[in-house]
Amino acid sequence: MWGGITVASLAILGLLAPSGLWLLLFIGIIVITHEAGHLFAARRAGMQPTEFYWGFGPEVVGFDIGDCRYGLKAVFLGGYVKLWGMTPSAVLPAGVRESGTYRAATHGGRLKTILAGPFVNLASAVLAFTAANLLKGQSWGVAFEGGLDNVWIVLSATADALWLWVSNIGTYVGAVFRPDSIEAPVRFMSPVSQAQYTGQQVESGLVGSLQWFAILSCAIGAVNLLPLPPLDGGHALVAASEKVAQVVKKSNTIRFDVRRLEPVAYVTVAALVLLSASALVMDLRDVL
Repeated sequence: MWGGITVASLAILGLLAPSGLWLLLFIGIIVITHEAGHLFAARRAGMQPTEFYWGFGPEVVGFDIGDCRYGLKAVFLGGYVKLWGMTPSAVLPAGVRESGTYRAATHGGRLKTILAGPFVNLASAVLAFTAANLLKGQSWGVAFEGGLDNVWIVLSATADALWLWVSNIGTYVGAVFRPDSIEAPVRFMSPVSQAQYTGQQVESGLVGSLQWFAILSCAIGAVNLLPLPPLDGGHALVAASEKVAQVVKKSNTIRFDVRRLEPVAYVTVAALVLLSASALVMDLRDVL
């Protein structure tokens, strides 16, 4: 049933907004490679991942390879790798050994696992920018150096935009509800404008497509590096802080329970949802 619904939804999207399919393809590649980075690093650290999915909600298609299930779920809003033992007291299901949990891994292994996803996004952005520069006739060395510079520019712009939003949140909210009298200090792109721009870049050719893919990949990697739960940066901060505390107090028994950070995680998710919703409101307002 869910497979049919997914196919029908994609067909409708293709008829009404073909550029949306291109955006979905770009985001799909970014999400899958991001999660693949987590999966590969987790296995290297001795962990036992049990699920690897693009999407959330009901399963559309899935298959088992070894002790891990791979598949596609109905809501294409991200993806995940399932690792057990993310908290010290988490109960393990049958078939998952303690030695294969996140909590049993070294702090270095945890950090590598968490940071591997954003790293893949940034590395993909460098490669895409470099490929675009090569197509423009640049030499390998110049193209690669330019790719690194381009990624740094996107990272800086993303950080500046987020800081401008946070430091001027009142003005931003006013602009959402009173667009005729207040100008937003910064605008973010919702899926509507992202799809429109994706279509334009695809039509412009391979160079434009590669550059836009790189921007998306870099921005997603940057946001995931924010040191806030439940983002990757938040998990990395917990792992690093726990190691520092153990070294300072000379005790390997110190464990940080990430459940205490759940209120911060809820606030972070709420802020990202509100940001996305407000961007959608402003984009639809421009279109209509």
